[in-house]
Amino acid sequence: MLSESDGVEVIGFARNASEALQAIPLARPDVVILDIRMPGGSGFDVLTQLKKNEPSPVVIMFTNYGDPQVRKKCLEAGADFFVDKSTEFQKVAGILEELVLQSHPRAGDS
Repeated sequence: MLSESDGVEVIGFARNASEALQAIPLARPDVVILDIRMPGGSGFDVLTQLKKNEPSPVVIMFTNYGDPQVRKKCLEAGADFFVDKSTEFQKVAGILEELVLQSHPRAGDS
């Protein structure tokens, strides 16, 4: 789904929290999509580490743990977006399209 979006290039994938924390600063992506549950840690841990550095990438928390307390905790920790996989799956494509438009406006767009 991600690679089919115009202007979106997938540049990496991490199998666990440690790998994500090592790879993200090296790859310097514009956007990171994290799940709450990750082997060897959590997406929340990765989020809090990423947001300690400037500039930090846009972070989309994309998880099945969509209860209001988890959503609030992630947004307060600096997540730019929170998407519940079970009910909001299609929102990720729309968020990415909007971010692409913001960074590369088309001629005639304001």
